Amino acid sequence: MRSVGGRIRRGLPATGLAVALAVLVGLLAASGYNLPSDSAATAATATPPVGAQTNGPRAAPAALKLLKVEPVKGYAGDSFTVTGDGLTPGTRVEFLWSTADAAYLTKVMADNVEYHERRYQEKRVRLGSAPVDAQGRVKAVLVAPEDYGEVHDLYAVADGRDVGRGGFRILRSATISPTEGPVGTPVTITVKGLGWRGFEQFMGVRYDNKYTGEISAVTTQGTAVFQIRAAGPPGKHIIQLNNSTAYVPGAYLNTQQSPQAYIYAHLDNKQEFRFVFNVTKDAGPPPDALQWPDGNRVARPNGKAPRTTMGIEAASSGFGTLEPTSGPVLSRTHLRATGLPPNTEVGLFFVTARGNRMSPSGWNLDSVPLSNGTTAADGSLTASVQIPDDLGGWHVVKLATSNRVLGEIPYYVEQNLVAVKPKRVKVGETFTVQIKGVGWTELDNTVAVTYDNAAVGYACGFNSNGDVTINLVATGHPGTHLVDLYPAIYKGKDRVPWNYQTPFLTFARDFPALALGYRLPAYRLAIEIIE
Repeated sequence: MRSVGGRIRRGLPATGLAVALAVLVGLLAASGYNLPSDSAATAATATPPVGAQTNGPRAAPAALKLLKVEPVKGYAGDSFTVTGDGLTPGTRVEFLWSTADAAYLTKVMADNVEYHERRYQEKRVRLGSAPVDAQGRVKAVLVAPEDYGEVHDLYAVADGRDVGRGGFRILRSATISPTEGPVGTPVTITVKGLGWRGFEQFMGVRYDNKYTGEISAVTTQGTAVFQIRAAGPPGKHIIQLNNSTAYVPGAYLNTQQSPQAYIYAHLDNKQEFRFVFNVTKDAGPPPDALQWPDGNRVARPNGKAPRTTMGIEAASSGFGTLEPTSGPVLSRTHLRATGLPPNTEVGLFFVTARGNRMSPSGWNLDSVPLSNGTTAADGSLTASVQIPDDLGGWHVVKLATSNRVLGEIPYYVEQNLVAVKPKRVKVGETFTVQIKGVGWTELDNTVAVTYDNAAVGYACGFNSNGDVTINLVATGHPGTHLVDLYPAIYKGKDRVPWNYQTPFLTFARDFPALALGYRLPAYRLAIEIIE
């Protein structure tokens, strides 16, 4: 932060500014821009490796050679050529690409999961290598990886030291498939090259000028793949993707005049991705369905991983399992436990939360009695357990005697659809959507609702113990109308603001709850307006 003329100005620290200038100089030089004669010479300097001896006099670091990259920008998968000179003849140069490892930072507690922020850790990955010839020149053809968008530093490394530096910019791209079909057709949208800095990290989607929801690619290395459904009467419909607003749901409508105009400058319209989808016919409402997250994106936490409702260490060496380990409310699971006190009456309890976020009293954990049993002479116990009609998410089945807790076994309560009724309505009439198993944490207590791909609001299931009953009013033309419920983040502490309580369209591949083992679906529902 600097004071200029009595005003406070925020800026990069000196080291950050030097790095930014170095990359900018390299890109401009490689693009053929005229630069002052001394720009390249002062572009960057080498830094000693971590752990290098720093005692005593230090020699000035050698200047990094400026790598020429041609072209300087392109799409993931494009080839580019890197050349450099002034290097040590006979050495071999490795080319390292700067990128980041990413994760959602959350805080898991017994009575809540808090969403904090997106966290990135910079790293380098190897792209290739090439020999330096007798004249000190090197040349290599490399391929831009599928990675976060915008500028990536490219380093030439010889004998473990940086000797050259350049950069390549990954441009953002988007496609849809298919481009036509009847009402309810799943439309897969793929966006590559979302960034990892500031407002480059997320986008908003609109359908026929109505805001639909948010997309992100934090944990998917800049690539977002998601589905919406074709809505509306037969004819052409417009899908738009560009920057979303930061504090309220919606799109940034004049992106071409914003500080992020560079993101879309390579597009013909300079401001957004725009697609036409042709609805060919209305064949009636498609069947209701749940779309679950991609299985390989949902973590499978081990027994000791932190979860909601988990208490202190068990007072016994007993060990237990539940089979299955997850299911909807009112489903049954089979408990087996060993190593318990022999011939002892044991109570089984379902640990859950009670309360809400709105009243001053807040909420607390509660143990709901399930059943009682007596252990065998060898300390084993088996029981059939019915999961109560309660909140969803991670719970434990607690085993306890009259004076101590013997053990806790994790169980995940899945969401499920109860009903959409009536399915055929007139304009202005009410229809009801009911689901069960909604949770209470900042990651699973909310579902965000769209009607014909227009976001209309959200619903919460905490105060109602996991039951979400939404009364909606039928509007629009006679025919099929689509209702979709998406996972959403209730609130968070992110330093770069984005929209909470809004449809998270990329929930199936990139969502904070996936890393904690939460399997939150989108609901694909429909009604028919008869007049």
